[in-house]
Amino acid sequence: MAAYVISKELDPAKDTVLFEGKDHKVIYLGSRRGSEAKGVDVLSYLVIDRGEGIIIDPGGYALFPLIVFNVSKYISLEKIKYLYFCHQDPDVCGSLPMWKDVCPKAKIVIGELWSRFLPHFGVTEVEESLEALPKEGKRIPLGRSHLEAIPAHYMHSPNHFTLYDPVSKFLFTGDIGIALGNFKYLVVNDWLEHLEYLYTPHRILMASNKVTKQWAERVKKLEIKAILPQHGAIIPEEFVPYFIKFMENLKCGVDLI
Repeated sequence: MAAYVISKELDPAKDTVLFEGKDHKVIYLGSRRGSEAKGVDVLSYLVIDRGEGIIIDPGGYALFPLIVFNVSKYISLEKIKYLYFCHQDPDVCGSLPMWKDVCPKAKIVIGELWSRFLPHFGVTEVEESLEALPKEGKRIPLGRSHLEAIPAHYMHSPNHFTLYDPVSKFLFTGDIGIALGNFKYLVVNDWLEHLEYLYTPHRILMASNKVTKQWAERVKKLEIKAILPQHGAIIPEEFVPYFIKFMENLKCGVDLI
């Protein structure tokens, strides 16, 4: 029997199993929110299926000790099959060389456009390490299941992807759904309050309503139990339709010129 823990009482600083089914888990890996750490907070995740793991957006240099410690609670580092990066920014990829040191067999999953940047992150054997995502997306096999890389291009990054887990029905959205501001919750509990933290970064970072609407049309066909962005807060099932409507109607980027 599958169990979900998308509680509005979850502590952003603590790692938490968000979904557990037969041979399948999704774990939130904790953050430094509320600590003395500076900069934009990062939300990282781990998906395990039948003993194989994928780390989703592991974050930058400063976050590495916390994330590697928390990952090790749930799975051996030797069993990490993939290191997934939704796009190229250092808040997503800054810890990449350290992850390759502790998980040398793990494949780097990133959009093919950004594969040329990997040497700048200290990855020398690019061909042996890379699982490039074509612009149309692809399935990423994990255990006996898979994750679906869904194109979200020009939604902050020109080669950006969201990741759908058909077992938990979670949608990992990278910089889509991010919220910036002085709030302490991990799971959204008041949509109108949270909208204030969503609006400004989306107006600035998304390229245009044409791309946000196209993405919304694509993902609204999915059954989504929660949206898990890379910054801010998890959007639970009850607010998912509101967020998709927000993206459909958003005026942003070049729309504002």
